[in-house]
Amino acid sequence: MDSGRLWRASVMTAVVASASVYVPAAMAQSAPSNAELANLVKQQAAQIQRLNARIDQLEQQRSGQGASQTASSGMSANAANGGAPRQTQPSVPSGKAAEKATYASNGQSNASLEQRVSKLEKDSVKVDWSDGAPELSSPNGDYTFGIGGRIQYDFSGTTGSDYNSRNITGSEFRRIRLDAHGKVAGWLMYKSELDFAGNSVGIRDMYLAAQKNFELGKGVVYLGSKFSDSGLDGRTSSKYTWFTERNTVANAISLAPGAYNVGVSTALYGKHDDHISFAITDGSPSDSNHSSDNFLVRSRAHWDPINTGNTIVHLGANGYYENYNQTREPQFSDNTIIADHYNGNLRVSGPTITDGAKSSTAYGFELAGLTGPFAAGAEYGRMDVNARNGGTDTHIDAYSAQVGVSLTGEKFGYSTKQGVWTHPDVAHPVTQGGIGAWQLMARYQAVNAHHSAIYGGGTGHGTTVGLSWYLNDYMRVLLDDTLWQTDNRSGSYTGVDNGNTVSARTQIVF
Repeated sequence: MDSGRLWRASVMTAVVASASVYVPAAMAQSAPSNAELANLVKQQAAQIQRLNARIDQLEQQRSGQGASQTASSGMSANAANGGAPRQTQPSVPSGKAAEKATYASNGQSNASLEQRVSKLEKDSVKVDWSDGAPELSSPNGDYTFGIGGRIQYDFSGTTGSDYNSRNITGSEFRRIRLDAHGKVAGWLMYKSELDFAGNSVGIRDMYLAAQKNFELGKGVVYLGSKFSDSGLDGRTSSKYTWFTERNTVANAISLAPGAYNVGVSTALYGKHDDHISFAITDGSPSDSNHSSDNFLVRSRAHWDPINTGNTIVHLGANGYYENYNQTREPQFSDNTIIADHYNGNLRVSGPTITDGAKSSTAYGFELAGLTGPFAAGAEYGRMDVNARNGGTDTHIDAYSAQVGVSLTGEKFGYSTKQGVWTHPDVAHPVTQGGIGAWQLMARYQAVNAHHSAIYGGGTGHGTTVGLSWYLNDYMRVLLDDTLWQTDNRSGSYTGVDNGNTVSARTQIVF
C-alpha cells in the first residue's frame, strides 16, 4: 500500500472512531480529498477541546472549586506536578506520526468525554418538565420537589328564567391555585396547595403522606387536608371534568360534606386496575355548608374488570357516614348546582331542617366505559338525613349519565389507578402546528331533594351539550350549553322555572 493510501485509511479510521462530528452530506456523496479530511480532523479536535472546557466548567460548579482548579484540569499529569501544561489548541496533523498521534488523542478524548459525561449525568439533579412545570429530583429519585397549579377563568350567561334575578351574565376566576409538592427519602410525600380565587385564600390539599409497596399494590397514608375520594365525577380533578361543573351526584351527594376534609385517609392502589380508600376526618378547611367540625367516615373503591388498552370498563362504589356538629350547624340546608357555579340564584333547594340534622349516610354507584374515541359514564347517589329531636327524616337522591366522542380520534383520558377522568394525550398540539384535541359531550342529570313536605326542598334536571378543545396537555377551552328546569318548594325561587345557561372556561394547568 502506498503512503497516500495509508494516510487516507488512517485518517478515515480516526473520523469513524470519533462520534462527536458527523460527515457532511455533501462530502459523503463524493470521495473527500486529503485536505478535506485533514480539515475535518482539525475541526473534530477543536470541538472536543470545546466540550472538554464546558465539562470542566460544569465539574467546577458541582465541586465548588475555584478557577485555578478548572485551569489545572486541562493539564497533563506532569503539568499538575509542576511541568508544562498541555496544548490548549490542537495542531494540524502533518505526517504519519502526527496522524497516528491525533487518532490516539481523539480516541482517548472521546473515552474521557464519555466517562465524564456519564459521571455528570449520574451525579446531577434531574429536571422534569413533562407536567408543564419543573420538578427537581435527586440522581436516585428518592428526593423530589416540584410546583404546580391551575388558572381557570369562567364565563356564565343565563336567559329564559321567569325570575329576572336569575337572568344574569358575568365571569369569574373560578380557581387560581399554586402548590408545592415532593417526596423525601423515597417514601415520605408532601403537598401544600392554596387557592386565591374569590378575593380570599383557601387551603386545599395540605398534607404529609407515607407510601409503601406491598404484595397487593402500593399503600399510602395521608395526614392533613386531602381532596375527598367521593365518586367518579366527584373525585375527578376540576382540570379534567368533562363540563364546567361536576354532575348533580357530586354536587348534591358525593361532595356534600365538603370537597376537602381534614384528618387521616388511606388508599391501596392495586396491581390489577383497582383501588380502595378509607378516610376518617373531622371538619373541613373551609366553613361552607355543613362541612365544618363534623365527624366523617368515607370509603370508595373501583375496579376495571376489562382493560384491553383500547377498551376499559369501570365499576365503582362509594359511601360515607357524617355526624353533624349541632353547635356549628343548627340548621341543615343543602342547595344543588344545576347549571353553573357563577349564578348563585340558579340552584335546586335542599330540605331545610330548622331543628338541625343529627347525621347522614350516603352511598353511590359508578359505571363507565371507554373504547377508541368513545366514552360514557353514569352515576347514582343517595343521602339519608336523620333529624334531631325526633324530627322527620328525609333524603336526597341524584343521578347523571354522560357520553362523549373525540372528534380528532384521541382516547378520553382515564386513570386506571384512581378510577377518575384525566386529560387525553393530545396527538397534534396547537403549539406544534396541529389542531389540538376536540371532544363533543352530552349529559343529562337530575336531583330530587323534595321527599318531605315539612322541609320543602325541590327538584331539578338539566341537559348539557359541551365542546372541549385541548390545545395541548396544559391548555384547554371549554364551552357548555345547559337547558334546565327547577321546581322548588322553598326558598326565593319557588315553582317551576325553565331557562338556558351558557358557560365557558379557559384554563392553564401546570
